[in-house]
Amino acid sequence: MKLVSVETPEKSVCKMTFSATAEELEAASNAVYERTRATYTIKGFQKGEADRAQIEADRGEHTFWYDAINDLMDQDVPALYEAALKEHGFAPVDDPSYDLVSVKKDEGFVATATVALQPELKLTKTTGFTSQCVTPEVTDKEIDTVLERRRNYAAELVPHKGPAVKGNVVHMDFEGLLDGVAFKGGTAKDQSVQLGSGRMIPGFEDGILGHKAGDEFEINVTFPKNYPNKELAGKPVVFKIKLHDVCVRQLPALNSDFAKKMGKETMEEYRAFVKQQLFDGRHGGALNHAKDMILGQLADAAEGEIPSILVENAYQQQMQVIQQQLQMQRMSLNTYLSQIHETRESFTAKVRAAAEKNTRARMALLQIAQQENLLPTDEEIDKQLAERAEKTKKTVEEIKAGTDIAALRRNEGIRKAADWVIDHSTIEEKVESK
Repeated sequence: MKLVSVETPEKSVCKMTFSATAEELEAASNAVYERTRATYTIKGFQKGEADRAQIEADRGEHTFWYDAINDLMDQDVPALYEAALKEHGFAPVDDPSYDLVSVKKDEGFVATATVALQPELKLTKTTGFTSQCVTPEVTDKEIDTVLERRRNYAAELVPHKGPAVKGNVVHMDFEGLLDGVAFKGGTAKDQSVQLGSGRMIPGFEDGILGHKAGDEFEINVTFPKNYPNKELAGKPVVFKIKLHDVCVRQLPALNSDFAKKMGKETMEEYRAFVKQQLFDGRHGGALNHAKDMILGQLADAAEGEIPSILVENAYQQQMQVIQQQLQMQRMSLNTYLSQIHETRESFTAKVRAAAEKNTRARMALLQIAQQENLLPTDEEIDKQLAERAEKTKKTVEEIKAGTDIAALRRNEGIRKAADWVIDHSTIEEKVESK
């Protein structure tokens, strides 16, 4: 392969064009064929017996091209790319984005690598920013809520001799029968259930009410029509129950004994401890917000053009994070937008604006890191790699081979510069009364 051209289609963006000859593409394609031929099953041939021409006749002449292109790009482009950056004095601030421009059997292929370069920003201000850290005060009601929750966690199960009522915890064996035959997933030993929790199918927990420890009985229930197991959905079944015990959840008193179990001598001390825990958690979030506000002010003070592809990458990454968070909540973006009464256009515009501001702040911080000599030294980088190697039980050479050293150096410099800017700014602390 060879480097065809190096262009700057916009300020702080470099676009390199690479090409491979037809002969190089053919040789790489044949290597892919030899490596993968055993995986192909072609009609009329045993698996792995078809030759390249027969595979391409069945799957298309491009069958091996794209793996071949990846092989050539991985093999030749990194050295060409690095040499071009060095020759032109370019400083990339992100990974390059690769695109396949064209590929033809008798011409080879052409691909491009586009990368954002460090912009030259005019920093009108780097220190002396101000923001407020507003921490809401902790109320007695909030402390009581935490104490009640922890009290519930510490509850003990005490045997109950009377009939089971809602709220009791029972331990039992059960066997489910459909038309007199035990069905899969319907049998359990020493199962624990809190009656009234709604954990079991409708009617199951109610059927246990009124029974005592040692009772053996049957209950008749019907699976919901929308039950995931289609073989059971809407079907009437019988459960044979053997009740081992009925227990009452006994909550501990909020006294000195409880406090001592929690590591304090008195409830007054423990309440003060809980209050401090709540305050510290809130203060941490408020402090991070105040720091973000300072970095936002730095972004506003950084004048100059930011590479569009850098902003686009940050935007796409943020949208991906949002989508993943919504998926964890089993919610679509459209559903979320309807809940917050916002259009997709206005929402994505806000995400893009935030991505642009965050990117501008990062580029400003990188520039400050260079100006203030905050980029980590080779010795500091080696120390980090050694620590990673020790944690992962790998060699330093293995860690180094899998690490983008330039990106590590940039990110560490940005982190140090953020601390430097915040240390040279003012955060006003304030406790907000409720």
